[in-house]
Amino acid sequence: MILYDVNHAAAVDEATSLFQPDSLLPIEYFENFRGKVQTEPEKRLMLAVLEDALDCFQKHFSSRGGRGLRIFRETEEWIFREDSGRLFSFDNICEVVGFDPQYMRRQLVKWRERKISELAAPKTKKSKAPARPAPALFPCRRVIPAR
Repeated sequence: MILYDVNHAAAVDEATSLFQPDSLLPIEYFENFRGKVQTEPEKRLMLAVLEDALDCFQKHFSSRGGRGLRIFRETEEWIFREDSGRLFSFDNICEVVGFDPQYMRRQLVKWRERKISELAAPKTKKSKAPARPAPALFPCRRVIPAR
């Protein structure tokens, strides 16, 4: 009977210890989050750089000269340069924020090809709605008094 009580007491102690909070010093607790808190602003900055690049690529895609064309070319060069040696390269930013850089490039190429075909397609004239409302079933003639 004593053996049973010892095993039972050990099992009860083990079960209750599962629900006890772990003892952790404040320095240990904050040390765990220190790296995560510092990386969040950098990730947000990298995401903002990526968003701006994609916006510039799409916004200035059809620019024919000047500042818009320069912005498009610089952005295109940055996106399609396969370089992971720089902190803010397209490859590194994509990987940090969780995107596959090759997939992003493929999608941008598809988007660009679709836009080129849309621009090259002949534009069909859309029939404009008549300036006047459609005639009524029983039209009335407006009589203009003679002067």
